[in-house]
Amino acid sequence: MLTERSQRWRDRRSRYVDGDTVIDPRRYAVDLVAHDTARAFVADHHYLARYPAAQLAVGLFGPGRSGTASLDGIIVFGVPATGAVITRHTGYADPARGCVLQRLLCLPSVAANGESFFAARAFRLLRQARPAIGAVVSFSDPQFGHCGCVYAALSGAYRGTTRPRTVLRIAGETMSGRALSKIRNLESGHAGAIDRLVRLGAPRPGPHEHPRAWLDRCRSEGILTPMRQAPLFTYCFALTRDARRQGQALPRLDYPRRSDMLRAMVGPGDH
Repeated sequence: MLTERSQRWRDRRSRYVDGDTVIDPRRYAVDLVAHDTARAFVADHHYLARYPAAQLAVGLFGPGRSGTASLDGIIVFGVPATGAVITRHTGYADPARGCVLQRLLCLPSVAANGESFFAARAFRLLRQARPAIGAVVSFSDPQFGHCGCVYAALSGAYRGTTRPRTVLRIAGETMSGRALSKIRNLESGHAGAIDRLVRLGAPRPGPHEHPRAWLDRCRSEGILTPMRQAPLFTYCFALTRDARRQGQALPRLDYPRRSDMLRAMVGPGDH
């Protein structure tokens, strides 16, 4: 662990709670929530305000004021950027057998071990709602102070780090590789991805301008700016016996330490 405190987010700002606090399961409930509810919660509080391509959203409900339950956390299970994310880290040949834990967020009111309590129950709901899914892949971003302590507490298999890559940003937001691919290849959903870029400040494509050429123009004019993204820590959760068999041949490495996190953030060329 990098700290004895647990990181939380509220109003898109980092907060910390004491590491020795323990959640009282009798006071919390975990249930499915509508995507509109999850989208608003993520936009209000998560450091990545954009709602991902989601399959299922799960809420953590705690004791609110006047005896009413309050939404204190969100987990979003989503579609990977490519099918290779699932096949590479789970061992399944069929990408539909896995999904990605795209967002995990608890408010500062939740005790320090709240994420592990929440995630374990969210996995159960995922299995009930999507029985074809046997494994979940998740990533921790060291640039935001995350190394995956929650995933280690849940005995997730640590697969190592992703390769460092260059991402494109606009108005302080990172465009997902999947969204850019939809635009370049005119895939389903490309119009919505274009609209999002326009809302963030990009000019609309010309009447006869191919979206691929439009993206190139946005980059050459400095509207889309490249930024180096540090490697992400990668974890996999096998939710069934079959998933455990599928992943037996894949590496299960020692969990990352502080030195690993600092090295990922700095990078070999930045010393």
